[in-house]
Amino acid sequence: MLRIMSPVMGAILLCAQSLPAMAADNASAANGGNAEQQLREQIEAKRDQLTGAANLAPATQNSVATMLDAPVETADAPAQVQQP
Repeated sequence: MLRIMSPVMGAILLCAQSLPAMAADNASAANGGNAEQQLREQIEAKRDQLTGAANLAPATQNSVATMLDAPVETADAPAQVQQP
């Protein structure tokens, strides 16, 4: 009986070690999720102010995406022939 229960008890004790850590993660996410987001935004704003990034204008796109987003000029396209 001891041979059968020993691995089972070992597995239960091994899993039980991680339960407090998982419970703490869930509690902090429920209570402090918004506070962490606000703190992160404050830190990013302070970093942008210190580095001078807050004074820079947003970069304009000068890439393939700009060309793809441009409207297609179809005024000089050949006439389409209707097939019966």
